Amino acid sequence: MADHEKNEITKDTLEQISNKADELIQKGDRLQLERYTQKLTDRRLFFADLIDEARFLYIIGNCHQVLYQHREMEWYSDDLSKAAIFFRNALSIVNKLAFPNQETLFLKSCIETNLANSLSAQGRAFCCIPLWDKAISQNNPVAMICKAQNELFLANILYDPGHQEYHLFVAYKLIIQGLKYKNYLYEEQQVAFHEDGELMKFKNWFEHNLAESSFKDFEAQRYDFDTKKQKSYLTWCGENNLFINDLNDVLSSEVVYQDIVSLPSFSYKLNQSLSMHETLMYHGNFDELKNDYCYSRYLFYTALNIPQEAKHFFNDTYPHVEDMSHSLTNLKSSHYKSAFRTLYSLFDKISYFLHRFLELNDIKDDNKITFDSIFRDISKRNAWVPHPRLKMSKNPFIHALFYILKDIRDVKDATPTTRWLDPEAKSFAEIRNALEHRSLKIIDDFGYTLTQLDKEYTSEQLKNYIAEKDQCALDLEKLYHDIKHVKGGGDSNYVTTMSDIKSALEIKKKELESLIDEQHRLSTHSLLITVSEFESRTLTLMRLARNSIIYLSLAIHYEEQCKPKSDGLVMPTVVPLR
Repeated sequence: MADHEKNEITKDTLEQISNKADELIQKGDRLQLERYTQKLTDRRLFFADLIDEARFLYIIGNCHQVLYQHREMEWYSDDLSKAAIFFRNALSIVNKLAFPNQETLFLKSCIETNLANSLSAQGRAFCCIPLWDKAISQNNPVAMICKAQNELFLANILYDPGHQEYHLFVAYKLIIQGLKYKNYLYEEQQVAFHEDGELMKFKNWFEHNLAESSFKDFEAQRYDFDTKKQKSYLTWCGENNLFINDLNDVLSSEVVYQDIVSLPSFSYKLNQSLSMHETLMYHGNFDELKNDYCYSRYLFYTALNIPQEAKHFFNDTYPHVEDMSHSLTNLKSSHYKSAFRTLYSLFDKISYFLHRFLELNDIKDDNKITFDSIFRDISKRNAWVPHPRLKMSKNPFIHALFYILKDIRDVKDATPTTRWLDPEAKSFAEIRNALEHRSLKIIDDFGYTLTQLDKEYTSEQLKNYIAEKDQCALDLEKLYHDIKHVKGGGDSNYVTTMSDIKSALEIKKKELESLIDEQHRLSTHSLLITVSEFESRTLTLMRLARNSIIYLSLAIHYEEQCKPKSDGLVMPTVVPLR
């Protein structure tokens, strides 16, 4: 009880922790900050309510963000994930609150802003935008500043001039919006709007060189739909930011209804031993990645619109077992599973593309290339070591793909981060493993609650079996000891009786072990997941796949820009379209 009281965090204690952390951050005393943060995270703490716990995690996230700044560490450092983990955990807690007040909504916007900043530091220039947007909806001026800076970065690295200008327009609007809330910022934060700063210089340049009206005309462009069904589908894609189009992150009108991002043009040495389709191999492969993504996106959309109870003739050729799991075995669940499989496979295909394009490994190592292995030295088996060609990489989009890997699969020798993408949900790797190698059942949400009704009773029974088995083990240990001492000159009838008791206990122990083993084997045979959770996980995976395809394109463009000028005859890529 005393230990519990000692580690209970009250609102006053939390205020003291926050002030101490701010003091150490402002002093720039990183050694003391590291020790203080470690001391706080090493203790088991108790909180009066959820909002206090979320605020504590937010404070720790801020400390880690200061301690492990991207520019001061190797890009693959495990420490760079720590701030994001704490922010994600804090955000998950805040999202559980049914009726948040204004103070809670402000805290949530701060968490979203700093989580977005952590993802941005990892090179994930698109993954961070939805989080800033949520914070901006709460009029958070820091989020406006950060997103504006990100938009300027995107305008600088994109290779489509039309898209570059629109991102400049978005940055301009954010600066104008942020200036309205300038007085809400701390003095050190207001520096972003200093007249000699990057943002205000850009604002003045924009007002002298570009006209807002031209962007309004651009936004008003219409898509020529063939059918109502097509319009409904494309509208859903646009509203959910699912087009392979960088503008769909900042715009959802019909002008972005295209999967327009492609592999950039690059130069190659003339090689007369290559056929025409071989010279276009990488562009064709990138098109294939987009096609697989679009197929899975449409499958998912189709499944969303199939009623849960709908039957289909595809599996109406056999009687279905009622296994009391309330699982869906119709076209809806099959489409969902196929969409998930296709999306998950894209990450390995992206890795293979990088492996071949950047010549990271020998062709003989093709079968070793996966999303897990592409960033590491595959010759080192006992520990995770960065790939020698990527160790010093300045390519932010290679970095982005690495951190997406950490979101969907746990990396050897690194802090597990997959569960923190959505702490309450099944991990992507767990779902994929069940789909491909075991059994996965998508359960009706209400049906899932029915499968849990007897959970308390069965769990209690399992505890009883384990307790009985442990008691049998103790009784047997005592009997072994007694029999050993009696055998020397004791009553033979007594020895026989004890041996009979021993045999009975051994039989009982084996029966209990069998029951416990059977419970474990059957309870873990299938992964049960509700329809709503599977939909949410697949949609999140889809966004990660979509962003990864864009990052791949930008990573290739970055590498091409960094290449030294080659000697000899070099040809620009001319990509024909169907």
